[in-house]
Amino acid sequence: MAGPDNCCSCCFSFIVTMGLTALFIWLSLRVDQPKFYLDSIYVPALNKSLPSTTTANDTVLFTIKFTNPNKDKGIKYDAVRLNLSLFLSPNSTRLLSNSTAVAPFYQGHQKKAHKPSSASFLGNLTPPAVLDGKVYFRVDFATAVKYKILFWYTKRYGMWGGANVEINDKGVKVYRKPVRLGNEPPRIVNGVPELRGGYRALLPLFVAGWIIMRTR
Repeated sequence: MAGPDNCCSCCFSFIVTMGLTALFIWLSLRVDQPKFYLDSIYVPALNKSLPSTTTANDTVLFTIKFTNPNKDKGIKYDAVRLNLSLFLSPNSTRLLSNSTAVAPFYQGHQKKAHKPSSASFLGNLTPPAVLDGKVYFRVDFATAVKYKILFWYTKRYGMWGGANVEINDKGVKVYRKPVRLGNEPPRIVNGVPELRGGYRALLPLFVAGWIIMRTR
């Protein structure tokens, strides 16, 4: 007959084993979302160094970068649709193109992929809307992904996002680094730094201190 110590040891071992098993399953099923970037973009109609016949071109060339951060999980992408819009004001845009930019493909563990593509404008781009001497595009994507865990796939997960892209007079984006296509709303920020939560909480104290100093 097993003693109390043996029963406690068995229970403890069972709990530890079940905990480690649950942790292993959780780590196996846990996934990190892929990251999408606008690696490059070229709008011939905005390249002022080209002849006028070229600036009437209604096409745009771009490359999207896909990054899979998962060490042991592949990703299967559905077709990726891309919307290109032109900013008319800091909070309004006009749709220029809506097309399938990238065909479905599979991406291996911790792999990166660069997918070049092109699209045609739905309407006339010229003369473009200029805000503070600059031309801004809004780039949005939408797709769905499935994660491959060992030999099976998860269900589909919808993904979407976008970013604002400033285009110079050469028809390319101002900043050379890839632009992360996140979930930011389509608007142009004014560049004024915002107060962080901690500093905002201290603002009344600063104001009160300033008033006391003025009244002395």
